[in-house]
Amino acid sequence: MNFSFGGPPAEVPHRYAPPRVPGARQPLNFSLGPVRHGAGSMEPFANFHGGHVGADWRNALQKWLDEHAYYPQEAAERGEDGDVVVRVVATADGRVKSATLISRSGSQWLDMATVAMFDGAVLPPIPPDVADPTFTFDLTMHYILVRQ
Repeated sequence: MNFSFGGPPAEVPHRYAPPRVPGARQPLNFSLGPVRHGAGSMEPFANFHGGHVGADWRNALQKWLDEHAYYPQEAAERGEDGDVVVRVVATADGRVKSATLISRSGSQWLDMATVAMFDGAVLPPIPPDVADPTFTFDLTMHYILVRQ
């Protein structure tokens, strides 16, 4: 890994799941996948509009996603996976005003689950030094179903 402050970070190979052992039964992996640009990237996992919220808030959002995101059973049963992009608008205290589907995954279940996750949700409040009363970000959810 490149921990220097100059230049782009070193490429980090991605592994979505450990290699399969032929004949061995393994549980399904319902992970949501890696961050948007890879583990070695300096880019945040979501694109924020109109300001900089900082790493602490991004970490709080990641924790919130870890607690609230799920893989819809209907999509898993049908073997569906894909990437969903939603645009979320929230108030400074974290109350979600809207979640709009920007890019579809090809699975109605994954699309609906991603938008529904933000319905009536309360995200971590944004830092007080961000002046805007609302904030907007585009979030990419990577649904990856490891097939047996």
